[in-house]
Amino acid sequence: MAIHRFFTKDIVIRRLSTVSGYKKSFQSTATVEGHIQEMSRQTRERLGIVEERAWYAWFDINEDVREGDILMDEYGTEYRVTEVTKKDYGTNEHRQVIMQEANE
Repeated sequence: MAIHRFFTKDIVIRRLSTVSGYKKSFQSTATVEGHIQEMSRQTRERLGIVEERAWYAWFDINEDVREGDILMDEYGTEYRVTEVTKKDYGTNEHRQVIMQEANE
């Protein structure tokens, strides 16, 4: 069974872009379907994430999610993308993202 059946949440991708001159702000670039799951304490410690909560997110392999993006779920919770891994082998091709709390 394909991983895509778990992509049930609408997630907004916000990316830092130039507004005018030297002024930058996060602008919405797309709304995509994906899945978010909180990372266990043991996994966070193994990855060296001690002070913050962290999450995994999974998207279609073709979605344009990048490190530094801010993702916002349907409840308005914002997450900062810290790592993106493209899993382009096997039958469950997808993009795996590690996110932390966005403290803006």
